[in-house]
Amino acid sequence: MALDPYSPCPCGSGKKLKFCCADLATEIEKVQKMVDGEQPHAALRHVERLLEKQPQRESLLDLCIALQLALHEFDAAREQIDLFRRVHPRNPSAHAQAALLAAATATGTEAIGPLQDALELLEDDMPLRVLEAIGGVGQALLIEGELVAARGHLLLYATIAPEQDNRAVELLLRMNLQAGLPLLMREYLLLADCPAAVDWQEQFTKATKESSRGLWRRAEATLAKLREEVGAVPEVVYNLAVMRGWLGQSAAFAAGFHEYAKLDAPLDNAVEAEAIAQLVDPDLVDPTLDTLQLSYLISDIDSLAEKFAGDKRVEDYPLGRDGQDADQATRPRSAHILLDRPTPSSGAELARTEVPNVVAFLSVYGKRTDREARLEVTTDRNAQFDEVKSLLGEIAGDSVGELQEEEVRAQKSISEEALSWRWRLPDDTPMEHRRQLLAEERREAIVNRWTDAPRAALDGKSPRSAVGEASLRIPLLASALIVEQAAADPSELPIFVELRKKLEIPEPEPIDPEGVDLELLPIVRVPRLDLSRVADTALAKLLDRAVLMGASLASQLVSEELVGRPQLDESVDAAPGYRQLIRLEADAQRALDWIEKARAWSQNNGSSTAEWALMELEISIQQGIAERVQRALNEIREKHLNEPGVAEATHRMLSEAGLLAPPTASRPGGQVAPAEESKRIWTPDESSPVEPAGSEGKSAIWTP
Repeated sequence: MALDPYSPCPCGSGKKLKFCCADLATEIEKVQKMVDGEQPHAALRHVERLLEKQPQRESLLDLCIALQLALHEFDAAREQIDLFRRVHPRNPSAHAQAALLAAATATGTEAIGPLQDALELLEDDMPLRVLEAIGGVGQALLIEGELVAARGHLLLYATIAPEQDNRAVELLLRMNLQAGLPLLMREYLLLADCPAAVDWQEQFTKATKESSRGLWRRAEATLAKLREEVGAVPEVVYNLAVMRGWLGQSAAFAAGFHEYAKLDAPLDNAVEAEAIAQLVDPDLVDPTLDTLQLSYLISDIDSLAEKFAGDKRVEDYPLGRDGQDADQATRPRSAHILLDRPTPSSGAELARTEVPNVVAFLSVYGKRTDREARLEVTTDRNAQFDEVKSLLGEIAGDSVGELQEEEVRAQKSISEEALSWRWRLPDDTPMEHRRQLLAEERREAIVNRWTDAPRAALDGKSPRSAVGEASLRIPLLASALIVEQAAADPSELPIFVELRKKLEIPEPEPIDPEGVDLELLPIVRVPRLDLSRVADTALAKLLDRAVLMGASLASQLVSEELVGRPQLDESVDAAPGYRQLIRLEADAQRALDWIEKARAWSQNNGSSTAEWALMELEISIQQGIAERVQRALNEIREKHLNEPGVAEATHRMLSEAGLLAPPTASRPGGQVAPAEESKRIWTPDESSPVEPAGSEGKSAIWTP
C-alpha cells in the first residue's frame, strides 16, 4: 500500500507525513503489509527492532503501542505509554494511547482523565489516535452503563469523525433502541444559552466554546468558578451539571440536575431535569424487598413428586438443556412454578382478578453422597410471603421437613416491582383478550400499586403520600413523568390522565407548534404537540427523529397524523408513516388493515407495493394465516419478483419459517467457511482507527 506523503503523520504532531516523519514512510508501509497479511506479531517485532535504533521516536512508539493493544499485550503497552508520555509529555497521541489502555483494562471513567489531557494539548489538527480514543472511551462507558458520559463522548466523536465513519452514530442508534432504556435517557443534552444582558457573558461563552471542542474539564472549571461568582443561576447550574455528566461524574451530574429543578426554570425543563436526575442518581436507592431462597429437607421425594403432580397449583417448569452434561451436579431433578390458584380450564372469558399469579419457583434436588434431598423455593418477601409458605405447606405436607435455611438472593425496588407481575394465563386465551387483560392490569399497576409504593426521590414516601407537599411538587411531577414516558401506545394515555387526577397534579399543557423548534423539542413532549398544525415537511422530520430515538408513542401519533392527511407536500413520503404503524401495531389484524391502506396509497401514487406485500407475507407467516400467505406470495410472484431485493427477502422469510431449506456456504470437502476477521492498524493515508488482531477478552480499541 503506497502511503500518501500529505496524510497526517502518525506521531501525533499534527504535521503532514512529508514534513515530519517522511523517513519512516517505507517502514510504516512494511508494517501495514504485515498486518494486512495477518502477521501482527511479525509487525510488532519489526517495530520493536526499529525502536532499538530510535527508542524515543514518536511515530514508532505510537505504532508499537497500537500493535500491543491490538494483541492485548497490555503490560508491555503500559511500559511504552509511560515512556511515550515521559519523553514527549506534550504529544496528544501519547495521552490518547493511555486513555485507550485505561478503557481496555480499567474503566471508561478512568480513561476520561488521560483523554482530556490529550484534548487539552491539541492545537488545530486532530490526530487520528485522539479521535480513536474518543470513540473507544465512549464505547467503554456505554458498556459500563455510564450512559450520560457515553452519549457525550459518542456525540463528540460523531461530530469530529470523517463523513464516512458512522460507527458512533450506529452505537447511538443501538443505544436508543435498547429495550428498557428510558426515553428521557435517549435525549441529547443540549447546553443552555447564556441569559440576556448579564455582565458575565464572556465567561459563559468561553465555557461553551471549550465544551464544543471536547474540553469538558476546562469548561467545568470555568463554570464552577462562574457559579461561585454569580450564584445559582439556572443556566450556569444546568451547564455545569452537563459538563460533570460528560466527565463521568454521575453523582455530581444528578446533584446539579436536582438543584436546577429547584430554581426558577421553566416547569417542563425543571421536571425533565429532575426526572433524569432520579434515573441516574447513584445515591437515590428506593426501598427494596428481598428475593429469598428457602431450603427445606425432603423426607420423601417420591411422595413430594406425587403431591406436586396432583395439585393444579403446581406446574412443571421445563429446564433448559444447555450445559446439561457439565452441570449435572447442580441441576435440579425437577423444577416447577407455584400458583396462588389453579389455572382455569379456559381463558376465553377470564376476568383480570381470576388470572393465576406465579408466587414462587420450586426446585427439587435429589439425594447425593454429600447432601440430603432438598426443596429450594424462590419467592419475594412481600405481603404474600406468609401465604406462600402456608400454601407450600398445604401442598407438600409431611413430604418436606422444617425450613433449614433462608438466604437473600437479590433485592428489588418496591416501586419498580409494583409495575410488574407474573401471570399464568390459560393456553387458549385469545390474543385480543390477552391484550385487554394486560391493559387492565397495567392500569391497576400504575394507578393503584405504584402510587402506594415508596420512592427515595420523594423522601421515602409513596406518590400518594406526597400529594400536597410543596417541597415534593417537582419530584412528584418527575416521578409521574418517568412512568408516563414508558407509554408505548396511544390507548394507554387515559391511564395517565387518571394517574394525574389521583395525585392531584395538573395535566401538562398542550404545545402550540408555532414558534417552536421541533428539532430541539424533547421527544417526551411530542404527545402534547398539536400535530394538526405542524407542516408536512416538519412532520416528516419529526417522524424520522422519533423513529431514531426509538420513541414508539411519538412515532405512532406522528405517523397517524401523517398518513391521515388527504394531501401531502410533494416532497413528503407517507411510506415511513405506514411502515411505523404496521411495525408498532400489536394486533395482527389491525396491522394487516394498515397494510391494505398502504397498498392503496402506493397504487394511487403509482409506486410499487412490493414492501407491503413482503410485510403481509411476514405477518401472515407469523400468525399462521395460510390464505394471506398464499395471497402475498401470489402478488410477489406475479408483480414484484424481479424488483431489487424482493426475491432475496422472500426466500429469507420462507427459510426462517422452515418452509425452505436454507443454503449452506461451504468450502470444498464440506468445511464451512469461517467469517473473515479484519486485522488492521491505522496508517497515514487512512481515516479508520486501529482494529484488533483478534483475541478474546475486553477489546483494547475502538471497534464497535
